[in-house]
Amino acid sequence: MRRIMLFRIGGGDVQLPRLIGAFLLFAALILFVRAGAQMFDSWDALKSYPDCIASIGSENDTVAQLRYIDCKDSLAKITGLQLKGDQDRISSRQFWFALLGPIANLFLWAVVFLLGMVLYKTGNIVIPIEQSIKEIPEQKPAKPQVKKK
Repeated sequence: MRRIMLFRIGGGDVQLPRLIGAFLLFAALILFVRAGAQMFDSWDALKSYPDCIASIGSENDTVAQLRYIDCKDSLAKITGLQLKGDQDRISSRQFWFALLGPIANLFLWAVVFLLGMVLYKTGNIVIPIEQSIKEIPEQKPAKPQVKKK
């Protein structure tokens, strides 16, 4: 025999989870857009860094060195990627390291948005749980044995 029990989380008169869910939805939406902008900004900085270095040329004067430092500093401020001493090329490991952080941040805020959606819809969530019941035949109690002396 099977029996299905339905558990309802929250109710029509419970407003606190909905309020928390609404705040989470709003904050996650704003931070999701911010993480998307940061992701595209990191992508642009990583793609424009070789052009910035190439525009300097092979000059050895002070202006060229300042432009080289400026290119490295702007890359570091946007992506958080610190290049070594005279490194003028980004390795593929560094490229993906700098790009996967903002992508992971984007997915994090998408998950928080879904969590906020669950909290906002608490009055409508119904969880079905199936319960199986086995009928066990009753056994007759054993008669106590009396010991003879």
